[in-house]
Amino acid sequence: MPESDPVKVRTAVPGLRWRIPSVLLVSFLIAFFDRMNISYALPQIAKSYGWSVVEVGRYGGLIMSSFYVSYGLANILLSPVAAVFGPRRSLLAIAILFSLFTTLSAPAGMIFGLFVAVRVCLGVSEAVHVPMMNVLTKKWFPVHERSRANAIWLAGLFLSMVLAPLVIVPLVEHFGWRGMFLILGGLGLAVTFPLLYFFVYDTPDSHPRLSPAEARYIEDGLEKDEEPEDLWSGFRKLLKKRTYWLILLAGTFNSMVAFGLFSWIPTYFTEGRGLAFSKLAYATSIPYLCSLVGLLFWALMGDKTNKRALIAGLGYLAAGQLTYFAATAPTIEMVIVLFCVTIFFSVTWAGNEFALLQRIVPREQIPAGVGLYNGLCMMIGGGLGPVIIGQVVAATGNYTAGILSVTAFFSIGGLVMLLLAAKVRY
Repeated sequence: MPESDPVKVRTAVPGLRWRIPSVLLVSFLIAFFDRMNISYALPQIAKSYGWSVVEVGRYGGLIMSSFYVSYGLANILLSPVAAVFGPRRSLLAIAILFSLFTTLSAPAGMIFGLFVAVRVCLGVSEAVHVPMMNVLTKKWFPVHERSRANAIWLAGLFLSMVLAPLVIVPLVEHFGWRGMFLILGGLGLAVTFPLLYFFVYDTPDSHPRLSPAEARYIEDGLEKDEEPEDLWSGFRKLLKKRTYWLILLAGTFNSMVAFGLFSWIPTYFTEGRGLAFSKLAYATSIPYLCSLVGLLFWALMGDKTNKRALIAGLGYLAAGQLTYFAATAPTIEMVIVLFCVTIFFSVTWAGNEFALLQRIVPREQIPAGVGLYNGLCMMIGGGLGPVIIGQVVAATGNYTAGILSVTAFFSIGGLVMLLLAAKVRY
């Protein structure tokens, strides 16, 4: 049976709750700089190692995927542990750790095996970021505000895609790829940690400056979940929900698209289409700007229509068709324009993903439920996406063939999302 629509609270109350996703946006932005930097530095890293095209496909895919495999596994194992400490303390701890391992990437880059090992540690250190942001969103925001609240902090991901080429490419050009790691590592300690410390609180009750009116507004708009259960009995009940497995499958294909396509676009532009490295910053920031605009637009549409999964499925099917035309366009200018449209439609899922997940997963099971979801999506989807594209490149010696493999990810993912839409009316 389809799950019922949530009861909407129509009267909006502005307040301090909106500062929390804004701070989380900054933390996510900087964390994504630390995980995305490989994509932009890879052409220079390949030159320093003297790799051929085949070796770029093989070893580049390994460096990218090593992060996502460890990140995914740690999501599953560490999210319940982080829930014990609470989101605030957990986020403060990971801000220190991901800054540290980004910094260590500079000296570790001299030895390939050590370089991969540090990327594995970086994946572990960032693992509970998304589950803890989901915990905060579900505790701080009424049901009818969640797509927008999630979209604010999730915009950090897409804003990082816009800004990363404008920040990382110049850093690599002026300071080398090792110097870039040192600078980005310092950014996390100087910016992320203080913002989390001063502005993020675990619950409305723990915020020292929250007004009684806003606290009542938040409480009135939350789901009335069942009585709390112990962690593992509630977790077993969650695993019996078909909708949970459907959203997990949809999220896995989304990760294959996002971390496969976005990881390889910079190398595809420079090595596959002959774009000068100095022009990479602007060529990639324009499509990624469309992802940010699309994220906010589709989140708003999700909150307005209550048809989040349907919007995502239709958008994904459209993006799959557009990927083919983008990858086979005759000029680099047409490639960029068509990728802008492709990416705008590809974020229909991202704009509504966590609102759907928070609707399916009861409040007490958010840490474990989101941890398993994010972990498997990243470990399987994030791990396979870059590797599959890299192996296609290695097998064919052709970057366009690798990008075209993404059309299958879009098509299957879109069909799964439409099936989810038939089960969850939200």
